[in-house]
Amino acid sequence: MHIVNDRQRELVGWFMNKIGVPGDPDTVETKTLISTALCSLNRDGVDKLLRYLDTTDFYTAPASTRFHGNYAGALAEHSVNVAALLLRKNEQLALGLPDSACILAGLMHDLCKVNFYAVDYRNQKVYTDNGSKFDTKGRFDWQTVPTFVIEDSFPCGHGEKSVIMLQNFLRLTQEEILMIRWHMGPFASANDYDFSNAVNFRPEIVAIFTADMEASALFEETR
Repeated sequence: MHIVNDRQRELVGWFMNKIGVPGDPDTVETKTLISTALCSLNRDGVDKLLRYLDTTDFYTAPASTRFHGNYAGALAEHSVNVAALLLRKNEQLALGLPDSACILAGLMHDLCKVNFYAVDYRNQKVYTDNGSKFDTKGRFDWQTVPTFVIEDSFPCGHGEKSVIMLQNFLRLTQEEILMIRWHMGPFASANDYDFSNAVNFRPEIVAIFTADMEASALFEETR
């Protein structure tokens, strides 16, 4: 697990203790955290979901192309960060959500990003002391570097796409559907009223939106 700072280290350590995974947050495998947490749910279909994840790039994909987690493996790391934050919010704020809903929604809210990215190449300035060219930042050479681009083969939205994909493997509760669908908050719809209506119906879904934002801003790098 790639740990950025002490806040994240403490949170992931707390999450590990919660799901019964021993060890060090800096060295634990992200896949171990996800598989152990999902298996702890004791839900029909989890075994099929885990086998499916193994056939995809879920554990090696980036979380984005240009922003937080724009590097290999960041999608799985982001999923752990969100699940841990959501689980802690549920406990600290006494939201009354089942722990299983927090774990499942947190880990699988971005399932829509599976097989969503492809590798392309672009020219980029690489700065070194021996660069053959010069600008205000120093000496550099142009080099061809790999980068991630989006190739969406099933354009069916974002949160709603994750819900659709996840329901191929297990039955979701109402809370899980709403949290996954609205994990991007008002950004998930062209009509702000839709999100407000969802929050009026289930106020606790705000917790996954804030967890998603906090994980991205506080615990995840842009490279």
